Amino acid sequence: MFILLGGFLTFEDMLMEDMQGAKFNLNEYARSFKKRPHVSKSKIDAYDNAVYLKIGQWWAQKDYDGMKKRYVAATGLTYDMFLSIYDVNSRSMLAARTVDFEERLKEVIKDFTRGLKRPNLEFRFIGMQNGEDPVAVRTVVEFVRSLRIPVFEVDLFGNLTRHIAVDAYSGMSFNVLLEDRIYKPGELVNSMTKEQFERAVRPQASL
Repeated sequence: MFILLGGFLTFEDMLMEDMQGAKFNLNEYARSFKKRPHVSKSKIDAYDNAVYLKIGQWWAQKDYDGMKKRYVAATGLTYDMFLSIYDVNSRSMLAARTVDFEERLKEVIKDFTRGLKRPNLEFRFIGMQNGEDPVAVRTVVEFVRSLRIPVFEVDLFGNLTRHIAVDAYSGMSFNVLLEDRIYKPGELVNSMTKEQFERAVRPQASL
């Protein structure tokens, strides 16, 4: 929690304030409570332990117990969004990868949260590229706030391709090392235009 003189400024308050800025969507915008660590792809793939989402897919799991899928991942994130909601108390998680924050996904999120007893939730929002419409960000954030889901991490815009996994045991997010090594400078810079992306994914993008 961020402290201001005379009161408190929550993570969400700071985010909502930053979204008012004219340059909000022109550079990478990242805020979280801790730096996101790396994890090798071979580690999350061990024992068939990971679910990989394509655009237009969502995945949910209740009560992680060590025998279920531990990681949900989205590799090659560029202009799309990766959203996750994690319940610390029950180790339950919902994750989705989408281009548009559609009504169907809102209903999926509502159904997931209704099924949790006395939840302690964390919301993570990752993806998009420089110049994309910041209204989309506001739509997502205002919706999760309306459900009283605290925002724990945002990593938006920039010009990099992201490879992300979230851990069903801890709720933490990780940068996935696809070749089990640290990336070289400039290696993750996205060379795909928005038009090329839309031609490639629009037929499969509806959630």
